[in-house]
Amino acid sequence: MMHRKAAAVLSVAALATGLLTAPAEVAALPAGVTATTSRYEAETAPAVCDGAVASNHAGYSGSGFCDSSNAVGSAVAFTVNATTAGTATLAFRYANGSGSNRPGDVSVNGTVAQAGMAFEATSGWTTWATRTVSVQLRAGANAVRLAATTAGGLGNIDYLEVTTGEVADDPIMRGADVSTLQRAGDLGTKFYYANGTQGDPLDILKAAGVNYIRLRIWNNPRSGYNNKAKVLEYARIVKAKGLKLMVDFHYSDTWADPGKQYKPAAWAGHGIGQLQTDVYNYTYDVCTSLKAQGTTPDSVQIGNEIHNGMLWEEGRVRNGYGNLALLLKAGYNATKACNSATKVIIHTANVESGARGFYDGIRAQGVQWDVTALSYYCYWHGTLSHMAGVVSDMKSRYGKPVILAETAYPFTTANYDHTGNVITSSQPCAGYPATQAGQQANFAAVQNTSRNAGASGVFWWEPTWHAAVPGNGWDPADINNSGNGWENQAVFDRTGRLNPNIRWLP
Repeated sequence: MMHRKAAAVLSVAALATGLLTAPAEVAALPAGVTATTSRYEAETAPAVCDGAVASNHAGYSGSGFCDSSNAVGSAVAFTVNATTAGTATLAFRYANGSGSNRPGDVSVNGTVAQAGMAFEATSGWTTWATRTVSVQLRAGANAVRLAATTAGGLGNIDYLEVTTGEVADDPIMRGADVSTLQRAGDLGTKFYYANGTQGDPLDILKAAGVNYIRLRIWNNPRSGYNNKAKVLEYARIVKAKGLKLMVDFHYSDTWADPGKQYKPAAWAGHGIGQLQTDVYNYTYDVCTSLKAQGTTPDSVQIGNEIHNGMLWEEGRVRNGYGNLALLLKAGYNATKACNSATKVIIHTANVESGARGFYDGIRAQGVQWDVTALSYYCYWHGTLSHMAGVVSDMKSRYGKPVILAETAYPFTTANYDHTGNVITSSQPCAGYPATQAGQQANFAAVQNTSRNAGASGVFWWEPTWHAAVPGNGWDPADINNSGNGWENQAVFDRTGRLNPNIRWLP
């Protein structure tokens, strides 16, 4: 969240680095199965290029690329091997400097799996992008063919990446955004299991059911936290715990949310053309840096709560969806160029008024995404039943997994620092008092209601941001003194002890 949150308080940071293990009586969840990705170069046998193998446009992988004939039916074919039958993600890397869409039919073993998949213009023959589709493979060899459906033929095809194994992973995202935790650790903040035993906060959360960590990233925040270097550092800790990683790109030096989407200072004078390049290069750089150190993100958010757009004024929605779509495509393409299996999430916060207008708007512009994400705080976004209706509508309308990327609820009305709490009511939502029991009951209801409506996961926003140690304030320009208005919505009390009943449900 941020439009209401930051209006009152909100912060930066990320990790307490103690290495204590969980008590024996608390069982941590097993790590998920890792997906396997194989690359098949289009210019190399056994791939068959219906055209010329070329190398006249920079940026390709291997020794060249397939420059197919300009004709309906011109194709590139691959022989793909799968250890077992099951679902796989096909990712075609391509360049299209023609200025117009060059669609193609994707066939697997002679059957069309995706008709007319869009391969839109990439602004130049040296600008490479990726298109993905999920298919079923049989065990052993599979014939994958991409064939042009228009007289323009295909774009230049660099390679095909095939990712298998995701189906063996836990499909439910039981998440926590712990972006202030690294600062908490640097300040010496302590965390405790419900029984009073001190522990590493990630171990405590994992024992409570968490399997996914969300970290926001700012371009150049004055605090020195939540920047690229800090995210890279903490990603190693997250992955070492067997947890999955979501990176939440704000594309700003400070909070980005529905009420403010400020450009980072380094991009301040850039127009829409340069901003596309900025988004692509920054996203690709962060993702590939994470990948190089063995902590490839499992998912990324292209923008944070962006139903009013991002990188204002150029990307503001009130000016139409065209410019925003260009920015979202740049982020999507950069992510897939880094790692085709990384899921691209687009996140909004307008559940109270539904979300069709926004997602219809970007879909009409040809934007691709993998996961639809919503913020849901009952005190801002309405009843559980209303939320369920929006989740169900999003899933059926767009055919993609839906998650609640943010939720939270207070356990007290008490304020433990000089900054007022964002939520002060003793019963912010009907039936759920601001007590530890009320907090647990609300979270369970949010999880169960959204899951019954078809959601694939729920993330608690800043469950570790308690106020036992000062200096972890909401303002990146004054982190030492700005305070924490979210302390009563952490799942740890002011002493750092976990709410004994809080659980991320399987």
